[in-house]
Amino acid sequence: MTAVPKRLSRVSWVALTVIALPFVGLFGLYGLNWLVFHPQVVTVFLQHPLFEQPRSADVIVVLAQDITRIQHATSLVERGFAPRTLSTLIDPDCVLENTGGALCATGVRNTVDEALTMRRVLARDGVDRVMIVTSRDHVVRAGAIFTLVFFGSGLDVNIVATPLEVSQNVPSVREIRSFFPSVGGAVLGRFLPELYEWLKPYGRKFLHGRSNSNIEWFHPRYS
Repeated sequence: MTAVPKRLSRVSWVALTVIALPFVGLFGLYGLNWLVFHPQVVTVFLQHPLFEQPRSADVIVVLAQDITRIQHATSLVERGFAPRTLSTLIDPDCVLENTGGALCATGVRNTVDEALTMRRVLARDGVDRVMIVTSRDHVVRAGAIFTLVFFGSGLDVNIVATPLEVSQNVPSVREIRSFFPSVGGAVLGRFLPELYEWLKPYGRKFLHGRSNSNIEWFHPRYS
């Protein structure tokens, strides 16, 4: 007589767990993004804030076209953390071989594209250590994507956020909403590249974080 209630109790717990897990995941993701914008809280428990530990690298990769990212990467080069920067929008080998910069656009459309492209470029160039610079509201998602895509590559990847601005104090809802679709895209791109390429034309809602592939800002000094 007691077996049925026990079985129902187990089913209820399983159902409750399945329902609760997505909310727990979203809460944890929001919390991690919130900590990125409140480094003073992190330093109570850790020596350094999250994503604010630049280390020596062979190259600094700047994600997409963003002046704050470019300026921060340039300052890191000037401080001696790396000898040069690369943009995810431009194929550096193409630039060396051609004079027309517009012909060398990588055509990346989102952060997953950027990670997949940089894995190929950096492996071809024999790079061992890379620093990825991106915006503070984008750094958690970018970190997850690059970690998945670069898994097994042997490259030491360090994700660094741009400096905290006074006006920034809350995570981006868009970035949190885009996190899990982007992670799914990174897994596909890394382990099932043919399927990823097949989905790309339909992927605007699946692969979030589109990048501007305009390369007019190309800075020859560090590229």
